[in-house]
Amino acid sequence: HRDLWYKHAFVVQIAYVIIKGLIYATLFVAVFKKNLSISDFTMFLSLAMAFSSALLNFLQRFGDYKKASLEVDDFRSFLSLDLDMDESMCILIPEADNYEIEFKNVSYKYYKADNYSLKNLNLKISAGEKLAVVGLNGAGKTTMIKLLLRLYEPTEGSITLNGIDIRKFKREDYYKLFAPVFQNIEIFAFNIAENIAMLSGDDLDKEKALNCAIEAGLEEKIASLVKGIDTPLTNIMEDDGIDMSGGERQKLALARALYKGGKFVVLDEPTSALDAIAEQKLYERFDEMIGKKSAVYISHRLASTRFCDRIAMFENGSLVELGTHEQLMEQNGKYAEMFNVQAQYYREDETAESEVKKVG
Repeated sequence: HRDLWYKHAFVVQIAYVIIKGLIYATLFVAVFKKNLSISDFTMFLSLAMAFSSALLNFLQRFGDYKKASLEVDDFRSFLSLDLDMDESMCILIPEADNYEIEFKNVSYKYYKADNYSLKNLNLKISAGEKLAVVGLNGAGKTTMIKLLLRLYEPTEGSITLNGIDIRKFKREDYYKLFAPVFQNIEIFAFNIAENIAMLSGDDLDKEKALNCAIEAGLEEKIASLVKGIDTPLTNIMEDDGIDMSGGERQKLALARALYKGGKFVVLDEPTSALDAIAEQKLYERFDEMIGKKSAVYISHRLASTRFCDRIAMFENGSLVELGTHEQLMEQNGKYAEMFNVQAQYYREDETAESEVKKVG
């Protein structure tokens, strides 16, 4: 619905400009040809502006109601999905220490879109591999990840898990294999432990949640709180609830991924608000935490993922380069060009950081 909102906003702004122009034109004609006094001009201008603003605000509300209606309609459609019938013939995921995932001629086109967001992707993610997915915004990185997580189904081609099409598995079983961290980090009106585990009561292992929080870098924050890991987040349900900063929310999301302990870890630019150097350090620290698990790291900053086994460079919905950092730099192609453009900013950040340390 994004194009619809853009068109609506554009029409409203154009109408605002036209109405203002007509008001000023009418009043200026009245001043010069009808001898309208300055005091009357000011009064009529104020009244006209107030009326036009109220009218445009009224029209804006219609757009907001339409937007809310479409969003609710999408949510109701989601709730009405009959996944049990779709998965009646599914098989169990075979037990294994590690899994290999392969994209086979996978393409994806969004509903009513003219062009493919992802085209003819062939990519194998080996067991225990750390794969970096890089590229500019709109290159197809997030679409590839949503296909990997089976949030989307391929328009063409197939995705296999240890050689078996993932559509043969129950969604719930397949989802258990993954511990994703997305860009949008949601905080719920639960306590910190429940926000990390996404469980409550006897199902919640508080000691494990605390250990995950400490590993993710929240030890100092939790130690400063009277209730510790039992501290409620937000004040929606409890008056003594607290809020978290952007950086603390990112650490909470990482703690969630650690707690879930899936076979695959996926980080979809959860640190986009950080500077390049801070993001690089966070990715490397998190990579140490997950050990030998398979991982996919998505970033538009190339220095953040140099430690990965392989790097997949996307451009305009296609996989254009694949290899280690050293291999792609030797090729001197799209990756090398993008890395060299960004490198000056990494050096500037490192220089500024070292100067701060010297002053300190």
